[in-house]
Formats: sequence, C-alpha cells, structure tokens
Amino acid sequence: MGLFLQAALFPGGDISKCQEALEQCSRDPRLSVQTDGCRWSQYPKGSAVLLNNDCCDYESLADKLSRLLDVPVMLLYIYDGDYWGYFLWKDGTKEDEFASLSDYFREGEPPNKSGDAKRVSQYFKVKPEDIERYLIPWPDDETEDHAYKDDEAVIGDSWQMADFMKALGFDYDQLCPPEPEPDPEPAAAPIQQKKPCIIYNNAQPIDTPVLPNALTDRKYALKWVKELGTEHTEVIQALQSRKYKSAVPLLTEAIQAYPNTPALYLLRAFCWNQLEGLNHGMSRKPDMDRDLTKFLEFEPDDIMALRARCPTAATTSRYQRHISDLTRLIELDPENIDLYQLDRAYRYHWVGDDDAARRDLEDILQRGELWTVDLVYLCRAFGFEMS
Repeated sequence: MGLFLQAALFPGGDISKCQEALEQCSRDPRLSVQTDGCRWSQYPKGSAVLLNNDCCDYESLADKLSRLLDVPVMLLYIYDGDYWGYFLWKDGTKEDEFASLSDYFREGEPPNKSGDAKRVSQYFKVKPEDIERYLIPWPDDETEDHAYKDDEAVIGDSWQMADFMKALGFDYDQLCPPEPEPDPEPAAAPIQQKKPCIIYNNAQPIDTPVLPNALTDRKYALKWVKELGTEHTEVIQALQSRKYKSAVPLLTEAIQAYPNTPALYLLRAFCWNQLEGLNHGMSRKPDMDRDLTKFLEFEPDDIMALRARCPTAATTSRYQRHISDLTRLIELDPENIDLYQLDRAYRYHWVGDDDAARRDLEDILQRGELWTVDLVYLCRAFGFEMS
C-alpha cells in the first residue's frame, strides 16, 4: 500500500478557532478524524494541519469545516502515492477541486479538468501564473520536467503537492519539523546473503532473500566516497561519521557545483534512505529514484544501483521501467537470475502481461533452485500445482 496523506489549509484562519472546528468534526464518526494524531502550524498567511492517517472522506471534511469557519478551507491529499489533489470550500460551497491524475478509478473519476488558478489565487493572495502549472492534470507519459524551476518534485510525482503548498505560502516541512539527528550507530557486521534453497517435496519455503544494493550497503557507499576529491572534504567527513542529515544539504550544494560527478547523486540517494522513517516529514523515495536515475546515466550497468532503483518508487507508471532494469540485471548478474525473474514476474503480472509472468515462473521452477514464500504465492495465483 502506498502513501495516504491529508492536510488542510486555512488562509486567514486563527489556529485556535481552526482547532476548535476540527474538534467538532472529530465527533462525526463518518469523518474518522482523531485530533490527537494531527500536527498544527501557524503561518503568516493562516493556519494549517497535517491530519491523522485515518481520515477517509476528504470532501465532506472540507465542507463541514467551511461551515464552521469564516475562512476558506483547502483539503489537500495524496492518494496511495499515485497522485495528489484538493477540495476548496467556503461557507459550505465548493469553490474548486483538482486531481493531478484523471480517470484513476474509472472514466471521469477523478475528472479530467484543470484547477481554477484564479479562484485559488484570490483566497491565498498569490499570482495565478505562480500556481497554474501545478493545476494541469498530468500527461500519460512520464516526464522529468518540473512545473516550476525551483520545485523539488517532478510532474508525475505525488509530492508535487508540497511544492504547490509552498507556492501558496504554506511550507509542508513546517508541519513536520525535523527530529534531532540520531547518534551514530556502531558499524554493523556484514550481512550474509542467503543462498537460494533447492526445491524438495514438502519443503517449507523461505523468505525471499534480499540482495544488498546501493541504498542499503554502507560499504558500497564508502567505495564511492573514495572517488570524491578534496573539494568535497565536508561531504566525506559527514558520510564517514554517519551524519547523513548533515550530508544531504552538502551533497545538494556539491551537485549544483559539480553536476557531472556521478558519486554525488548516488551518495545523496544513500543518505535519503538512511533517514527514511526517522522523521515525520515527506518520504524521499521519489528523490532517491531521481538520484539513482541520474547516477545510472553515468554508470548504466552498475548492478547495485539497478537493484536499488527497481523497488524505490513502486508506482504503476514505473513498473515497465522496473521490468527493463530487471532484464538488464539478469544479463549482468546471472548468478541471481531466479530472484530477478521472480521480481520481474510480479511486475509483468501487475502490468497485465500474465503470459510473460508465467514464462518467468516456469523458468524458475524448471531450474529448481529457488523455493520462497513469494514464489509459492505467485505460483498459486496462477494455478500452478505445487508438489
């Protein structure tokens, strides 16, 4: 399951009145709001709240809040990590709505329509031209373009919502203040890779072995640290001392100055992964995906980076690229062909190519060297008889 997230913006709203209104909404069981799980912040333009994970009826909540307050209410959301959108209400009337990915559930749901930049700009006191590019439904094809040059998220990335919020004057990160950087951990013992099991009759399947990759293998990251020159001394020191949060802005600055240094992109992706889950801020998986993609432009056959990029941003639109990465890994690293073909079989299944998925499964079973829970599950889904 992907990311489900909701935030409400109250331009011109007093935080205490907005909190009281949300408290009243929490008494309605249909809205599933738990106020003790929400995070508030006061901005110069008004107040905002990051809602708890259980809120399910976005538009109804925006409607009810707008009836309790004398300011507009914009309910923003990310749905399953696949797209973002909002509902804008004032005095019990819907003023605007937008979803970045149309026809997600069925034709016309969400509707294929642009957001009303003029209406939004009136309530948030911004120029329409500063937000209108966010409010265009995404194209069918993937792109690495940004709506505006200073954005962090590209078009097609659900975290574009945070760039939109910032353009409105409500910085998402202010709702998620960073936690103190964790103390360095002692060096862990090397992970011993499990060897695939031979298939025996009635043998219990094992968990699928996880291969080391560029996001998880510190030893591999340090190998690329050695590729950096003396101009990157601060970066080197931060990485060697495991100060990953401090290393990220240093790496970003270094990338701007030395954009043709592949190690910088890989190391920033590694740092993002070490910080993933430690703070309450946005997930950086899309950033990892972009950094790995940039690194692979320089080092297209790097096995560790290809392994890392495949599961990093697992949205429907990226499964075809996963299939290409796994196909290349089969060529570069045939020793682990069973694991790559199993992963590829799942992707084929997810994109609707069950014939290709079945061929991968048959190849794995013919070799008879892998017997894992994931293999058994997919084989049963295809009706294979298991002996």
